[in-house]
Amino acid sequence: MQYEVKILEPTDLWYLQNNINKETNKFYHPTKNIPFVQQVEIRLENSGVVIQKGALHRCVGKLTHGVYKTDNRLRDVWVSLMTEVDYNAPVYKGSGNVYLEPRGKGQFLHYTAIDISEQEQWEFDDGIFQFCSDNVILGTKKLKFRQMAGSSDGRWRIAIKALNGQRARVVTGTSAITKIIEIHRGETVIADYDFVKGFTSGIQEDYRKLGHFGKGGGEGYVWIYEGEGRLLVSENDGMGLG
Repeated sequence: MQYEVKILEPTDLWYLQNNINKETNKFYHPTKNIPFVQQVEIRLENSGVVIQKGALHRCVGKLTHGVYKTDNRLRDVWVSLMTEVDYNAPVYKGSGNVYLEPRGKGQFLHYTAIDISEQEQWEFDDGIFQFCSDNVILGTKKLKFRQMAGSSDGRWRIAIKALNGQRARVVTGTSAITKIIEIHRGETVIADYDFVKGFTSGIQEDYRKLGHFGKGGGEGYVWIYEGEGRLLVSENDGMGLG
């Protein structure tokens, strides 16, 4: 599974009809909005992809479509032990191209590809998951009340794990650029905002107040991550830097 994020611009005829000089005003015009569009193209070669619900724009090639499903016994055991609910999503298999719904200017996303080993289980904030290879087990994890109170994720998060003996790939989409960091035992990550967008199963997440009886240093409630594993983080989330 390979993918490419494309930025599509208007045709030459559009520029002509709107009386815009393409050479000098391609990216900005003082009075008219130039409708650039972002679209993800996924290329499959005898492979499969699971995409976010409602994300399909079109697909072309020798492809079959269905609903995500893996070995029932393995799936049911894993879902019952590690998650609360199975995850229902469209899957496309074969050879060809799958195109996701285009996004207009102002709604562009930053995409991050994460390789998942068989020892890892990733948990992602709501809306972060975009698509992944089909050799995975998907489920959802229910958030604690304090986690729900401190975020806009709702009640559930998506949990993803590679099939036994295989490596999988998942692609996330966020409004701000992200990167992967690693922490080890004894290390702690503390953030006063939604800094972490996803983490592996060796990480413990908590949303709690720093200090007691008003002696918290003025920070109030913060996100705290401890343990050992990898985190998907966004340092400039909320800064308006894109």
